[in-house]
Amino acid sequence: MRKLGYLLALMVALAPASLPQLAAAQERVETLRMRPGATQTTVRGIVIGRISASYRLEARAGQRMSLTLNSRNRFLYFNVIDPRGRTIAREQTQWDGRLPNSGVYTIQIYLLRAEARRNVPAPFSLDVSIAGRGEPAPGPGPDPAPGPRSWRVVGVAPNDVLNMRESPSPRGFVVDEIPFDASGLRNLGCIDGQGWCKVRFRGREGWVNGRFLRPD
Repeated sequence: MRKLGYLLALMVALAPASLPQLAAAQERVETLRMRPGATQTTVRGIVIGRISASYRLEARAGQRMSLTLNSRNRFLYFNVIDPRGRTIAREQTQWDGRLPNSGVYTIQIYLLRAEARRNVPAPFSLDVSIAGRGEPAPGPGPDPAPGPRSWRVVGVAPNDVLNMRESPSPRGFVVDEIPFDASGLRNLGCIDGQGWCKVRFRGREGWVNGRFLRPD
C-alpha cells in the first residue's frame, strides 16, 4: 500500500508542465453588454488567488475583437474561448483577431498557478473593442399572414428590456434594446405562429420574442 502511494506521488510530480496553467478552482462569470451603437468598453474587476473572472460577450463571425488587460500583477493573463468551446487566444495580456464564429465568446482572466497559490488579489481593467459588422446571420423570412399593424411590449420587468435580434433565435445577435413599456412596434410578420416576430422600431428592424408582444 505504501509502495502504491509512492508511485502516485511520483506520477503527480512528473506530470507534464505543458498542461494548461489555469489557476481557477472557482470562477465568477458576468455578461458584458455594450450599449447599442457602441464599439468599445472598459470593465474593472479583481482576481483573488484561484478565483478567476470571466466575461461573456456576444459577437459575429468576421468581426474584429481587440483586448488589452491592464494590471500591476505581471502574472495575470486571459484566454479567449469561442462559441464552440475552442481556445483561440491563450495566456495573453493583449490580443487582436478576427472572430471565426457568431455567438457568445468567453474572456477568462486568471492568475498563473504559482501566483494563485499565494492567494494574492490582482485588480485589473480590461479594454474591449469590437469592430466591423461581421457576417449577417441568415434567418427565415416572416410569414405574410395578416396580423395587427403594430405591437406593444408586455410581460417585461420595469428594470429590463426586450432584445431585438438579427435572427429569430435566443442566440441571435442583439441589434437593439426595446423599453419594457414600448408601443408602436411596426409588425413586419411572424414565424411559427407568433413565436418570433419581425418588427421595425425607431428606424431599426429585427426579431423579437413573440410572447412579449400584444396588438397595439
